[in-house]
Amino acid sequence: MSEVVERPSEAERLSIHAAPTEPAPYRWATVRALGVAVVLALLVSAWTKQAELVTLTSQISESTPPIASILCLLLLVTGGAVLLRSAGQLEALGRLPAVSRLIRRATLSNGEVLVVFTFLAITSAMPGVGLFRQVMPCLMVTQYFGLPADHLQEMATRIPTQWAPTDPEVARIFWEGSDVDVPTLGLGRVPVAGPVLAGIVRFFAGPTLIPWRYWLTPFLLWSAYLSAYFVAAFCLVALFRRTWEEDEHLTFPVSNLAVEMIRPERGLVAAVSFFRDPVVWIGLILAFVYNGLNALHVFNPAVPALGINYPLGALFTEAPWNEMSGLQIFYKPEILGVGYMVPSDVLFSIWFFTLASWIVRPFARMGGYMPAGFPFVTHQAMGAFVPLGLYFLYQGRVRLLEAARKAIGANGGLDDREEPLSFRVMLVLAIVGVAVVVTMPIVFGVVWWVSLLYFGIMFLVLVVYCRNRAEMGFPIVWGYPLYMQRQTMVNFLGSAAFVTGSEYRSFTLLSMFSWLQRSVNQAITSTGQEVCVAAHRLGGRRRTVAKVVLGALVFGIMLAFIVNLSTFYELGGLVLSSPGGIEGGQMTQEVLGQFRAVSQWIDQPTKPDAQKITYTTFGAVMVLAMVVGRHVWLRFPLHPGGYALAFCHQGSYMWFPALVLWAAKTLTLRLGGVRTYRRAARGFLAFTLGHFFAIGLWSLVGLAAGEWVRRYIVWFL
Repeated sequence: MSEVVERPSEAERLSIHAAPTEPAPYRWATVRALGVAVVLALLVSAWTKQAELVTLTSQISESTPPIASILCLLLLVTGGAVLLRSAGQLEALGRLPAVSRLIRRATLSNGEVLVVFTFLAITSAMPGVGLFRQVMPCLMVTQYFGLPADHLQEMATRIPTQWAPTDPEVARIFWEGSDVDVPTLGLGRVPVAGPVLAGIVRFFAGPTLIPWRYWLTPFLLWSAYLSAYFVAAFCLVALFRRTWEEDEHLTFPVSNLAVEMIRPERGLVAAVSFFRDPVVWIGLILAFVYNGLNALHVFNPAVPALGINYPLGALFTEAPWNEMSGLQIFYKPEILGVGYMVPSDVLFSIWFFTLASWIVRPFARMGGYMPAGFPFVTHQAMGAFVPLGLYFLYQGRVRLLEAARKAIGANGGLDDREEPLSFRVMLVLAIVGVAVVVTMPIVFGVVWWVSLLYFGIMFLVLVVYCRNRAEMGFPIVWGYPLYMQRQTMVNFLGSAAFVTGSEYRSFTLLSMFSWLQRSVNQAITSTGQEVCVAAHRLGGRRRTVAKVVLGALVFGIMLAFIVNLSTFYELGGLVLSSPGGIEGGQMTQEVLGQFRAVSQWIDQPTKPDAQKITYTTFGAVMVLAMVVGRHVWLRFPLHPGGYALAFCHQGSYMWFPALVLWAAKTLTLRLGGVRTYRRAARGFLAFTLGHFFAIGLWSLVGLAAGEWVRRYIVWFL
């Protein structure tokens, strides 16, 4: 990974990114741009509420970037182009000059469009399954789901009332829903537009159902806490900008999507206008064909369609090869699109290590070694993430020290005008935010070293995720080992170090932070990085967009909290994201699993797990060996980040797209050269764009027809 300091990265050699060649004269964070962003954020929150919480027709907030932000960007870009063309035609005809001037003034500039996109890319990721759909159960499961066989009811008594209501009736209505209907003022009877108007009124009237007497303090506390976390995360990662952009020349490939769309007349990878490039339209059409066939298959199973996966492991029926029965091919258009710009060594490492982890299983069985959980891929991934995080901190130590000296006034010659924020502001916000994140649990009863260890691992994982995405651009939000942070602590120290007899307050409270182990917090932070890079490439200032990011973080948290809380009290948490209507959906069950694990440790303490420690250590050794290998051998084929990504999930989600992309890139470069590669990159980018657009339309249709749309639910990694 440090090899990028010694030689240009693959993306740099292929020239698919570029710094701005001239300053952009257009406006940026204007009042009207922020106004448009806020209005669209409210509409997107209402859409997300219906699509992800109520009907569960699609998971539009999980994509990279979120689908709603891409659709709004496309709407603003195409709408602006149409308006400007109309103004030009009026001017050419010499007619209605006042109208022409009004149109030009009303059209958002490129900078304003990026500001709107930035605001939406942050806020639209928060209300859905990726963040607050997990935060809410973390606060309230123990107060409702306790059984005589577990300790959840006892754990509920240890929750501070400042964190969540503990009144049984408040918890019951939270999960079962209120008997009071949200008033719609009879607007549902209005012809044609009635359902839409009624839905808008219901959305804004929903918060009236929240028992604010019990929720005001928790709402304010958690809004402040999450704001502190996200602001600290953004500033912490922003301190690495010079290391990653200037020293290592990382390319932030995901930022190309916004730049290509906002500035289609002069793209980053080809001279032809983005929307006039035939390769782009081929990618868009292929995406619509793929999703169209899957949609038609819902109505008529005779229509041939790829679906979303193919059970390749079903071909292996005889022992010992049936150990590979779980191997699947997943068709992930979002990976097949933006993933084309992922370096080849990363793609090779992902499919190589994934297949190796499956092929080794039958051979292990033949040797008589098949412990439960073998080959412990997520433990290996966690073992890889921690040393990588420490390595990245060491790698950026010089730049971080320079920034710290500048912040205290000891390095006056260092210019920080090109930074997202001044070094002093970034350092203060990062230190204060991290202090709030770590000390707030301690104040309420978490043992100090447990809190420090828990959140220290979280921030290391954050740095690795953001660094990987800056280099690779692999478009996945779940690019880290889920729920492994706390489990790794228990594996190494045993549960008795954290849960002993009646002393389990620390892990009870830390379980309320389980959303940090499985949420889009890392992806949101990376998005903040990428929009700053996009602003720079469009000729703007990173600092302007960074301020928009900070505002969007705070606004998005409060909006998402209110939307989710009102939805729980309106409909009941048991039916949200749950087709059966009795389980509370996948997120609730996962959070319950975190608390029930603590309950089990109370009754059955565990010792350090030597086997899991071994595989976690093996992952750390492997990744460090690859780092050394890339130092001493210029063409070392294995990438430590690719190894860590390959093992983030138990399922075989990424290997097939990685294999297809690796083969496509290799053939393109060998047969067509760099020029063909650049043109193909646009086609793959358009394939992702077309997929997002198609799924967005499918989701909108599903708002009124959830039952059959639910047969084709699209989820993202």
